Amino acid sequence: MAFNKLQPSSGPFFLAAGASMRIFVTRPGEADFGAQWIMADPNNEGHPVKLTVSDFTKELAFHTANTQGQFFDPFTRYAVTVHNTGSFACHFTVQGGGNV
Repeated sequence: MAFNKLQPSSGPFFLAAGASMRIFVTRPGEADFGAQWIMADPNNEGHPVKLTVSDFTKELAFHTANTQGQFFDPFTRYAVTVHNTGSFACHFTVQGGGNV
């Protein structure tokens, strides 16, 4: 299942030159969609942009736990680190999808 132009409700992500951020994606229904790729998709702001992604992660997380250490309500969360390796600050969204 592909996705395109994902961004926070406040608008596109922003990174200064040399900065990095971690982005998390949970798919609809919080289901496990197998291997998923997340790529940074830079906005055209009239200057060169170079965004590098790394640290792809697939995590089995849980919404709740009790005092006995038991976990409940599992879901799958995907993540990636985006590095602005270019010389200019930029806005971007994310896009991606699975290997299937």
